[in-house]
Amino acid sequence: MQAKAIMEHIRQLGANIDPELCDPDDGVYRVDPDWPAPDRFIFGNPEIKVTGIAVAWMATNKVLRQVAQRGHNLFVVHEPGFYQGGGYENMSLIKRLTQEKMDLLDKLGLTLIRFHAWDRTPDVGILDTWADLFGFETEPRDMLSYHKICLVGDMTVEQLSRHVLEKVRSYGQDTLMVWGNKKKRVSRMGVGTGAITQFPAMYELGADVCLATDDGYRFYAPQASLDMDVPALVVNHATSELPGMKSMASCFGKTFSPLPVEYFDVEFPYQTIH
Repeated sequence: MQAKAIMEHIRQLGANIDPELCDPDDGVYRVDPDWPAPDRFIFGNPEIKVTGIAVAWMATNKVLRQVAQRGHNLFVVHEPGFYQGGGYENMSLIKRLTQEKMDLLDKLGLTLIRFHAWDRTPDVGILDTWADLFGFETEPRDMLSYHKICLVGDMTVEQLSRHVLEKVRSYGQDTLMVWGNKKKRVSRMGVGTGAITQFPAMYELGADVCLATDDGYRFYAPQASLDMDVPALVVNHATSELPGMKSMASCFGKTFSPLPVEYFDVEFPYQTIH
């Protein structure tokens, strides 16, 4: 199987979410019409015959070497393969690091695909697997939404925090940040995925407590959360997406059998020192 056949499968998954977000000229799925972050080949040769598929949250140099050692030559990541965002692209250091990573990819013979539409892919994608991790009943969501409600029953914020922490420990998250009244009783936990996690969107779904990410819940969000007495639990961005990345590897393994498909851990989230 050639790498371009796997890319076509990824594009079709994006089109199933919203055909209007697929460019009519190249079929590339764009997560948002105004956000140039399409699912596409970002390095390498689409014509290669795939020997194995690696799946990871992010393409760090350490993981690139691990992937090559395992004999895979197609690497599917969720986040940008290089150092995009925040104006970094134009900094001399980042230009050097980008070239070094490209040289490493070339040396290892790896082709790199970014697959970001997995965020909203129903049931097996990042948002739904994240919400399912906690074992609560969930409300149905709009397919285009990045947010969902978990029905947690009746518990205090502190009780919910301990429950969430136990579920995320296996993904490397050993602590939570908690804002607001830990004694408040709550029943509707809003969850989101990655940096797109937004307090207003979860509040409008009826959340009385939010499970957010460190880069998605920033600037105004803590103030709004405290002013409206909607407590928040905060984890690392990667934590919210690693269950979905494992799910991606599992789904690819079934879809592209007998090709070997393997999930690779990245050194996220960060751990804390007490």
